[in-house]
Formats: sequence, structure tokens, C-alpha cells
Amino acid sequence: MADAKVEAVEEKEVRIKPDLTKYHKGVSGSGKKTMNCGDGIAEQLDGFTLDEVLAVASKMTDQTQKDLRAKYEHLNPGMQIMNLRNRIRGAVGKLDKMHEADKAVVAGLPALAIECEKGQAAVTKRRAAQADEKAKREATATANAEAKAKKEAAKGKKKAA
Repeated sequence: MADAKVEAVEEKEVRIKPDLTKYHKGVSGSGKKTMNCGDGIAEQLDGFTLDEVLAVASKMTDQTQKDLRAKYEHLNPGMQIMNLRNRIRGAVGKLDKMHEADKAVVAGLPALAIECEKGQAAVTKRRAAQADEKAKREATATANAEAKAKKEAAKGKKKAA
């Protein structure tokens, strides 16, 4: 019998590290930090909730919100928004090509800006409310810290006396 050589097989751990330098910081509809590709569509839809993105996607793709929601309902909200934004990118590209052929057709990004006006007003209002909420929380925390410091100072005076 031939001698069998046993080779030690090393298992390599594979880690995927995305190149985050290609992404831009943005804000989700809930106000949390997120990353996007930084194109005009991402800028227009920054801060939009899932329902707001669905409304824009519905108008840009000529599909009902119900159909779009059903198509992506198996995904989490972030993935739904990502897919809807990609559908909007496709619609913007089609409008741009149509605009090149016929100048009477509104180009993609201006058409998107028109569709996003209502949503952007809601985003501005939501961000203002979030800023107010944050300011109230900070003021409460500061007041609580001051009250705690006063109590500790009063305890220190009683012990000294």
C-alpha cells in the first residue's frame, strides 16, 4: 500500500469589507444615520419614510402603491426603500432618454423633484420635530444633573455640620 499523505487544510475566514469611501452619509425616515450612493435621487429622497418613497415610486413608475408594496413586502423596510429607489433610478433614466429624443418630455431629475416636493416638506417638518424632541431631552437631562448635584451638595453640608 502506498503511503497516504495527509494535507492539513486550513479554513480561511472570508470577510467582506465594503469600501465605505464610495458612500455618502444620509438620514433615514426615522431620523437614523444611513449610507447612500450620493446621486441626485439619493439626495432628493434623503429622509423619506417607506410610505413616502412608495408614493414617489408609484408616480414615477406608473404602478400602484399596492402593487409595489406587494412586490417587496417580504423584505425589511430598508431593503424595500433601497429597491424602490433603484426602480426610481430606472424611471429617471428612461425619462432622461425620452427627453433627449423629445425636448417636450421633462427630464428625469426635474420630474423627480416635482414628485418629491410634498415629501420633502414632510421631512423638514419631521426633522424639526426630532430636533425639538432632542433639545427637550437634553434640557431634562441637564436639569436632572443639576438637581442631583444640588442634593449631593446639600448632603455634604449636612455631614460637615
